[in-house]
Amino acid sequence: MRNKIAWTALAAILMVGNAYADLTVCPAVADIKASEFTSSDPNIPAPYNEGFQYTAPSASGKQWEGETLATKDSFLDREYELKADAVKEMDDKTVCEYGGKKIGNSEPYLKLTLKK
Repeated sequence: MRNKIAWTALAAILMVGNAYADLTVCPAVADIKASEFTSSDPNIPAPYNEGFQYTAPSASGKQWEGETLATKDSFLDREYELKADAVKEMDDKTVCEYGGKKIGNSEPYLKLTLKK
């Protein structure tokens, strides 16, 4: 029984460790650039297909990319206090998730993926 509890505790610690990975791999908010974007996906009707495309350089010379749709806010304005919240490995790609301060109905969320 003690062994089972110990293994369960170890598994929980390892899972928490992955959730709080090193956020320094994520681009600094000051390095992220936004430009207006309209998706060409025919399954996303206007005005929900409009938003912003984001890019940022990486230390390895590769590019971080992301987009937000159905918003007129780029979330890079200081008032949103955008910051990296999580970094994950998904489908052999590194993904950084950003969040910040909710302003009115706009709650900032941005996901950047490191292109390989």
